[in-house]
Amino acid sequence: MKVNRSNHVLWLGLVVALGWAPQLTLAAETSALLEEVVVTARKREETAQSVPIPITAVTDQQLAARSIRDITDIERLSPNTDISSSSVNSSATQVFIRGIGQVNWASTQDPKIGIYVDGVYLSRAQGGLLDLMDIERVEVLRGPQGTLFGRNTTAGLIHLVTNKPNDQEMTLDVEAGVGTDKHRTYGFVYNQPLGEGLAMRFSLYDREADGFIINSLTGNDRGNDNALSYRGSLAWTPGAHSVQFTYDHFEADERAALASCRFTAPEDGNQAQVLGFIAHVFGIYDNLKANCRGTNRHVSIDNTNNEALTTDVDAFTLTQRYEFDRFTIDAISAYREIDNFNGSWGWVMGSGPGANLLEVLNNDSEHEIFSQELRVSGSTERFNWVAGVYYFKEDSYESVDAPLFRGVRPPTMAEQPLYYAPNPAAPPATLGAVAQGTQLFGSRSQAYDVTNENRAIFAEATYAVSDKFDVTAGLRYTEDERKFTRIQTLFTGAFDPTYLCPGMPTIDTPMGPVATRDRCHREVEYDEVTPRVILSYDLADDIMLYGSYSVGYSSGGFNQDVRMRRYLPETSDNWELGAKTTLFDGKLRLNGTFFFNSYKNQQVTVGRLVDGQPTADLLNAGKAEILGFEFEVVAQLTETLSIASTGAYLEGDYKEFLVEDNVVDPVTRVESIEVRDLSNVEFGDGGSETSFDISLVHQVNLGGGSLSSSLGVSFKDDQFYTLENTPSSFVESYWLVDARITWQLSDGKTSISLWSTNLLDEVYVDNMINQSGTVEIGGTDPSLGMSADYWGDPRRTGLEIRYSL
Repeated sequence: MKVNRSNHVLWLGLVVALGWAPQLTLAAETSALLEEVVVTARKREETAQSVPIPITAVTDQQLAARSIRDITDIERLSPNTDISSSSVNSSATQVFIRGIGQVNWASTQDPKIGIYVDGVYLSRAQGGLLDLMDIERVEVLRGPQGTLFGRNTTAGLIHLVTNKPNDQEMTLDVEAGVGTDKHRTYGFVYNQPLGEGLAMRFSLYDREADGFIINSLTGNDRGNDNALSYRGSLAWTPGAHSVQFTYDHFEADERAALASCRFTAPEDGNQAQVLGFIAHVFGIYDNLKANCRGTNRHVSIDNTNNEALTTDVDAFTLTQRYEFDRFTIDAISAYREIDNFNGSWGWVMGSGPGANLLEVLNNDSEHEIFSQELRVSGSTERFNWVAGVYYFKEDSYESVDAPLFRGVRPPTMAEQPLYYAPNPAAPPATLGAVAQGTQLFGSRSQAYDVTNENRAIFAEATYAVSDKFDVTAGLRYTEDERKFTRIQTLFTGAFDPTYLCPGMPTIDTPMGPVATRDRCHREVEYDEVTPRVILSYDLADDIMLYGSYSVGYSSGGFNQDVRMRRYLPETSDNWELGAKTTLFDGKLRLNGTFFFNSYKNQQVTVGRLVDGQPTADLLNAGKAEILGFEFEVVAQLTETLSIASTGAYLEGDYKEFLVEDNVVDPVTRVESIEVRDLSNVEFGDGGSETSFDISLVHQVNLGGGSLSSSLGVSFKDDQFYTLENTPSSFVESYWLVDARITWQLSDGKTSISLWSTNLLDEVYVDNMINQSGTVEIGGTDPSLGMSADYWGDPRRTGLEIRYSL
């Protein structure tokens, strides 16, 4: 095996430096970990420790100390938070807080966790894998935030706050970095005063890195980085009126992520079911099996015609503030365009040389999004209040190809006699005719034209009953309107006579009803009132106790399969008891929260059969409950050494949950309904789950300069990637270690950093699409009999230089 010497030298350097740093002269500075962070969790400026909400607030310095440069790594710093890229579209975010989230990023469905940038809601997961460029702070609010942040926040939200232009001084910060796997970054931030009350700011960040899994058919590495972000802002403050206009751009030209494949179907094709049996009739079952088993975390297979994953995002934001004697008016106007193309889901499923099964290709989407928020707020000695209105509109168009047995040709009699055998359900027709019909009418091109509108009015107020006791109460009224047009043709581009979507006009024929159009349209409207009440009590100057009740809401909508079935809005009742403490003269900060959530009509993505084909639908679980505990600790251990730790535990289960599968026999075409009762099934990644993160930060003086080092360790518990916790979806727990050393030179302008992520080169599955079905636990769904494992990044190490004028 070839040894990568540069990788090992950098790794060794990190370990040696971490061990050497504590022997240096003691520093007098207090760690940035204990810096008091000002947040806007309640639409006004407050310190994070004074807000009676479970919130993780992280500054730019704290992000840099852990080498956190994109949004996915925030999960290391916030308890009960899981952020990753989507398995099938690595430019899309997939966020879970307290075990609740959403893996489907279709336009007819919304994420359960709200992501905001400078107060603007990002409704689409595509293009949401944001680089943390020129960030002032990150706020993670856990629990429903349905009063002031009303767009689908049943479990929490993430708010990124960027640095604003300032008119005080010109600054220029430049950075560049290199690392293993051809990692390369460069960027800069430039701030320029233009006059009294007028300033501009521009920032740019570019990153590249190779992927770590190779497509054996093309030789290309997959899941690589090649992205550019830049932002320009102009701020003007003519007295009591302040205005800021910001333009954000993100673009990426990469290759889609690629999974390895696990074969879980029967060894003998004669025992296969549904699509597996059709593959056997075609004579390609053994090829599918060989292709699947020929993959691993280093080399896999994808014979798509286009491996590209491209994203272009343009965002425009106008923020205005009018300050009067007794109240303030804030207005945020935002427009966002997203273009995203994903050539392949990269899930393998046995596709490759000699065979193809079910693929998802050429997923193209365009989104135009507008939002307007208007708030009025004020305060007196004992009373703080805010009220406002909100409007949101999103127009989306998506298209995707889903070919079945693409390129598979009829075998000869010698190759596969079964193909020419009579169909026992309809002699003298052959099983080959069934296979050909499945291939033709099961291969589809689909498009979705979607319009989503949201209107809301909200208010929240805090009253200081005494110097120690505060009461907060808020209310939001929300209306949602969704319009959905679904379009379908055969993969060949021909009209699909079998497209019997809801409301489709048909013509009766001896073979049954035949569709007369290529599209169907549906509309739905929902509304909801969501309250919040918080009681907080200062037990001492630095000890606050709080309790709260809040309701979260996520709009109903449609599934994108042929039946266009509705799902109902999800609501969550959330009770919390928490404490925030700052002890030992500010040297120790200890926060903890107990929570209990009761969900009604929880929206859950379920793998099931629709018209005989596996699909992932969003269904409503009638009742579900989840409870847990989370804590955050920050402590200054010595003058030079500090520690930060977060931890969480959660458990939950479904109380009422029935799932219907539309099972169609591939030979007889007879449909039957199979009902699965998932009540009392545990959820939250397999029932109970623990996670934690701990980091040590050490700072020392070096005679004019300084040296700071950090070492972080995070743990993720065992988890399942299926609702029923099937063994084939199990992923073992794992530990990840990261480290960073920064030498600040004596000139006060230059710093050199050595960093590593996944320092111990842990091998772990970061995401999964489980299409193995439920047969292994006694169910009736064979699905595709394979599963796709998307692997986490290996150890990466690099060097970074920064210079400030």
